[in-house]
Amino acid sequence: MDIKGAIEWVANHLGSTGATIFPFLLVGLVGLYLLGLIVGYLRVSQVGLRPEGEAVAEPSPLPRAAGGAIAAPSGVPYCPTDGLRFGATARYCPVCEADLLVSCANCGAEVGAADERCYRCGTRQTVAEAPAE
Repeated sequence: MDIKGAIEWVANHLGSTGATIFPFLLVGLVGLYLLGLIVGYLRVSQVGLRPEGEAVAEPSPLPRAAGGAIAAPSGVPYCPTDGLRFGATARYCPVCEADLLVSCANCGAEVGAADERCYRCGTRQTVAEAPAE
């Protein structure tokens, strides 16, 4: 194909092709945006899962070490971004929507609160309830 043929193809055919494809691209982008909103809502709504009749434990701030690092107790779900600890059923932080972490009781590795086992040592994760203050 020569340059003149390429220019004619762009001028004549690309416009009609773009006009045909553009609505589908727009619907796809809007669909992805709505899917992101729904998934974000569902993730945040999972924080409050608990058995019937159990009281809601509000998140409490974690103590900080001398250097400003978070001193997270073993087996308690916490948000590394906000420095908050949550109840045993929490999996996501409602403030920043990040996954909560738990320190492994066996090896001390930071494991996702939703994970069943530690990725380093394979120990089954038992999540403790945050102590009341």
